[in-house]
Amino acid sequence: MEINLITIAIPFFFLLIALEIAFSKYHNKKLYRLNDSINDLSAGVSNQVFGILFKLFLLASYIWLYQNWRIFDLPAWPSEPVSWIPQTAVLGISPTVITWTVVLSTWLACFFLYDLAYYWNHRLSHEVNFLWAGHVVHHQSEEYNLTVALRQASFHQLFSWVFYLPLAILGFPPIVMVLNGQLNLIYQFWIHTKAVDKLPGWFESVFNTPSHHRVHHGINPKYIDRNHGGTFIIFDKWFGTFQPEEEEVVYGTVKPLRSFNPIWANFHYWWEMIELAWKTPKWKDKLKVFFAVPGWRPEELGGQFPIPEVHPNTFHKYDVEIPKGLTAYALSWFVLTVIGTFAMLVTIAKIPDLIKYVIIASSLLSLLTIGGILDRKRWSLYVEPLRLAAFSAMGFFLLSGPVYWFGISGICLLSLGWFLAYRDRFMEWKEIDPGKEILRRTA
Repeated sequence: MEINLITIAIPFFFLLIALEIAFSKYHNKKLYRLNDSINDLSAGVSNQVFGILFKLFLLASYIWLYQNWRIFDLPAWPSEPVSWIPQTAVLGISPTVITWTVVLSTWLACFFLYDLAYYWNHRLSHEVNFLWAGHVVHHQSEEYNLTVALRQASFHQLFSWVFYLPLAILGFPPIVMVLNGQLNLIYQFWIHTKAVDKLPGWFESVFNTPSHHRVHHGINPKYIDRNHGGTFIIFDKWFGTFQPEEEEVVYGTVKPLRSFNPIWANFHYWWEMIELAWKTPKWKDKLKVFFAVPGWRPEELGGQFPIPEVHPNTFHKYDVEIPKGLTAYALSWFVLTVIGTFAMLVTIAKIPDLIKYVIIASSLLSLLTIGGILDRKRWSLYVEPLRLAAFSAMGFFLLSGPVYWFGISGICLLSLGWFLAYRDRFMEWKEIDPGKEILRRTA
């Protein structure tokens, strides 16, 4: 169960992102904004970090069901002895061929059924408020490129595991379910692009494609809650949620996040639901807030939140202008955070728990402050120096030898000077035109 195909695929993800950036520049497509992409990738880092904390809890129920309640005894590998597979030739077919056929059928059936479970998980995550609170993170980017594929929610996995439990009852071994889930997610990486137009008709009719998935990320009214499939598009066609790509897509969420902070991105919708439940006068409506469709409000508070018409030529994306030096500072620490987190992921089995949790806490704190810097939030003036001080202290207590500690402390001290050189840029902001997202400093 230690195999993690997603960790193995990460370098290839970044290679494809680099190729898409080159494609964007060559064709002058403007598919990327640095602040948005940092936010997307930061959400992906947060997802992987929280996945470490949740993994054992999420697998435990599947393994228990599989061990105690499975209907069929399905093999994961040809070397596994299974009583019902004949050990002698049948109709002239050797037992080796029979075994391999059963194993391959097990993997293919799981791949198909996993995507069916994913469809309903994904669809209900758009139709039930507390599930949407976990999934909304993936939709908040107002761009559409390969970094958006890595923009995954941190807490959605706490709810999504339930949808895959029927696979345990059917008898699919945990390793088969886990690896098929990872393959499903890896497949979905490449469909988050505008660089690929529509593919041949036979492929578009069966599989999820960039064209189909662009629709899914659209906030055009006709595109809302459509095309939920992961690998296949056939489930959307069967269950009535399919919509072909017709008009140009506008991306994001109906109610924009207006932030480049990945930590806030994971918590903000929960906070909004709690606020709405607090304001709602009827007790039954207080509970309904968490189970209603996204955007639901009681009539006393305005009713269902409207889905406005949008157009690419009039839609204005959230943006905050910051100096190039400050952007370089945020990017530098983001790269260091990604490197440190990736190093932890590939050596996770060898790292002592204390070091592992320190790296996790450090990664999340870094992502929080980087997001605050990109949003030019005033609180980052106080939190960032504290973060650098914490890094220096951790180096003192966890690294052996004064050379390493002096090195870490030197980097933190230089970073503090670099950051504070832009302290006058962190003044209070106000939005003077919500439609145009124009921001300015207040006097």
